[in-house]
Amino acid sequence: MEFHGINILAVLLGALAFMVVGFLWYGPLFGKQWMKLHGWTEADFKGQNMAPVLVQGVINSLITVIGMALVFHWLGVETVARALHVAFVLWIAFSATTQALAYIYERQKLGLTLIHFGNQLVAFLLAAVILALF
Repeated sequence: MEFHGINILAVLLGALAFMVVGFLWYGPLFGKQWMKLHGWTEADFKGQNMAPVLVQGVINSLITVIGMALVFHWLGVETVARALHVAFVLWIAFSATTQALAYIYERQKLGLTLIHFGNQLVAFLLAAVILALF
């Protein structure tokens, strides 16, 4: 099913991919490092209702993947290689530069910035592959 030239199923799968990457990135892969860099412990999260955070994450992921899908449609992206190229440009131009502002102006620790960079880059590239294949 398409809407304005974008495949709705691909967008939903791309958003799901964003969420899965985030779960893995801030969980088993880099979760302990991420919490340590923030000065948090697992006890800081006990008893907290994470549902609103997850809903916001899903909405953010959907908006990002819809935006990517629209750009892919406008540019006529049809191959995985082209999708990866365009996704990288979108990531570096919008996500990485925006995240870099936290490092620059908020004096975020470099390790946190790099963790965030990696999460977003992998998610952008995975979503790009999904969008290209559908």
